[in-house]
Amino acid sequence: MKVKDPVCGMEIESEKAFAKREHEGRTFYFCSQDCVSKFDADPHKYGHPKDHEHHDEHGAHHH
Repeated sequence: MKVKDPVCGMEIESEKAFAKREHEGRTFYFCSQDCVSKFDADPHKYGHPKDHEHHDEHGAHHH
């Protein structure tokens, strides 16, 4: 299964991930020790889906 490393954004295969972590009920996969270390230092920085930051750019009309 294709997954995205939350630190660097690299797309990887979950079964080939360097490591994985559980955080707030979600599983995160990492491509390298560097990314795991950054996540471990501040999981809240990386542990939230980016979707909540998305603004509805298509809602306004541009004429």
